[in-house]
Amino acid sequence: MKNLKNLLLLTFVTMLFSCSNASDEDLGLSGEGTLSAKVEGTDWTSLKATVGATVTTDVAAIQGSTSDGEYIRINIFNYAGVGTYVTGNALTNSSSISYGTINPIAAWMSTFDFGNGTIKITEDTATTISGTFSFTGINASAGNSTKAVTEGKFSAPKN
Repeated sequence: MKNLKNLLLLTFVTMLFSCSNASDEDLGLSGEGTLSAKVEGTDWTSLKATVGATVTTDVAAIQGSTSDGEYIRINIFNYAGVGTYVTGNALTNSSSISYGTINPIAAWMSTFDFGNGTIKITEDTATTISGTFSFTGINASAGNSTKAVTEGKFSAPKN
């Protein structure tokens, strides 16, 4: 029985990530969050069901992904609510923004002293965190290739 459950879970996850460009509705999912941007000038939108945020006393983590496994993650350390946060400006700044893919496995990131990014938190309520972002990420594993992510915006339900 345990093997059957694992097989069903694996089948669902495989179907979820193999339905290229499928929407929440196509996959029978529901969700309330939004996360979108332009990646190298091309519109990118996450599934609503994958958008979420975790906010603690001094850390905010926001993320979303598409049905084909692309994702954007934002991590803000020393989080203090509504305001502007930067990434890629100092070795002591571990806040980050990343864009990645699972096929092939690759990630472009702005953190510490590489890449550059800006996150503007415009609203932080008991249930939702919203804002905008943009960044140029670097993929150190691919010869320091860069990827520009612009016009980012999110409204993520808190977990």
